[in-house]
Amino acid sequence: FTAPAAMRRCCSSSSRFVAIRRRLSSRVGTDLPAELEARASSRFRDLTSAHRAVPGDAEVRRKRLIYRSKQRGWLEVDLLLGTFATQHVPAFSVDDCDRYEAILNCETIDIFHIIAGNAEPPADLDKDMVQRLRAFCADSPLGVTQDAYADAKARANLT
Repeated sequence: FTAPAAMRRCCSSSSRFVAIRRRLSSRVGTDLPAELEARASSRFRDLTSAHRAVPGDAEVRRKRLIYRSKQRGWLEVDLLLGTFATQHVPAFSVDDCDRYEAILNCETIDIFHIIAGNAEPPADLDKDMVQRLRAFCADSPLGVTQDAYADAKARANLT
C-alpha cells in the first residue's frame, strides 16, 4: 500500500493521520476498507516511532546535537550554543550527551536566560553541564564587545 503524499506527511499522532485520511476519502467519496485502514495506521505509527527514536550510533547523535545547537532560531543562542557544541560535543560521553540534550530540549528563551545567568536552571537539568555552558559563554568573545559579535556573525555567514 502506497499512501498519497498528503497521507504520508509527518504528524504527531495517529489521530491526526486519521483526520487527514478522512479528509482525503471524503474528497474521493469513498472510505478505505477496514483492513487497509488498519494497515495504513499501523505503518504510520511504525514510521513515526522510528523517526523519533534516539539514534543508536553515537556519532550520528553528536552531529544532531551540534545541528540542534546551531539552529535554535535566535542568532545569539545559535552562535553561543553552536560554537560550544562544535568545540565540545564531539568529545562528550553518552552521559554528557544526555545531559546536554536535556538542555537543548528547553525553550530557546529559557536557555538564553539560563546560560546568561538571568534565571536558575530547572531542577531536572544537570548543574555541571549548565556551569560548563555558562563558563563558556562568559569567556566567549561573542558576548564581550559589539565588534567581536559582528565578527562572529560574519564568520558564521549570518550577516
